[in-house]
Amino acid sequence: MKEYIEEGFRRGHITIIISLDVQGAYYAAWWPSILHNLKILDCPKNLYNLTRSYFSGRTATLHTYSIQTERDIAKGCPQGSICGPGFRNIKYNSLLKLHYGKRTKAIAFADDLLIAVRTENVQEAENFANIEMNKINWAKENKITFNEKNSKVILATRRKRREITEVNIYLNSKPLQQVKNIRYLEITVDNKLSFREHIISTTNKCTTLIHT
Repeated sequence: MKEYIEEGFRRGHITIIISLDVQGAYYAAWWPSILHNLKILDCPKNLYNLTRSYFSGRTATLHTYSIQTERDIAKGCPQGSICGPGFRNIKYNSLLKLHYGKRTKAIAFADDLLIAVRTENVQEAENFANIEMNKINWAKENKITFNEKNSKVILATRRKRREITEVNIYLNSKPLQQVKNIRYLEITVDNKLSFREHIISTTNKCTTLIHT
C-alpha cells in the first residue's frame, strides 16, 4: 500500500484509499461459496470431496438451564482452527481477483481489506472509486456484509495547489465517512503518509509504560 501511494506522490497523482470493514470475516464464511471457489481453482477431486464432507451435517447447539436448541449451520471458519485461514483465503481470493480498473489496487491481509484508486485529479478518482464499489456487489452473492459505519475513506495527496479534497464514496448506496487517517494492521496511516500520528501515539504509549 505504501509503495502504491508513494508512486502516486512521485507522479503528482492523488490516491483514494477505502478501508472496508467486514462483519464477521471468519464467522460469515459461507460454505457453498468456498466450495464454488474450489471448483474454479481446479481443486483436486479428493480434496474437494474431503472439504464438502467436512462442511456437511454440522450443527450448533445452545444450552441453557432448561432449554437446548440445535440449528443446522452453513457458514463459518473457526478462528484458531488449522483449516480456517485457508478456507477464508479461498473465499476472499475471488474478491481480490475481480476485474478492477488499471488505476485500482486491491490489498488484503486477513480481514483488513483496502481498495486504492490512483489518478491525476480528485473528481476522476472519485468516479473510478465509486465504479469499483459497485463491483463489491460480489459480496452479496457470497453472503459477505460490509459495515458502512466502520468503513472509511482517505484522500492521500501531497500536492500544494488549491483543489477540492472532499470526495463522496458510496457502499451499498450509503456514503462512507472521509477521514484524515485510518488504522491498518495496527498502524495509523495518514493522508500525507508522514506517519506522524502513529509516531505520536506510539511515543505516548511508551512514555506511559516507562512511568508506570
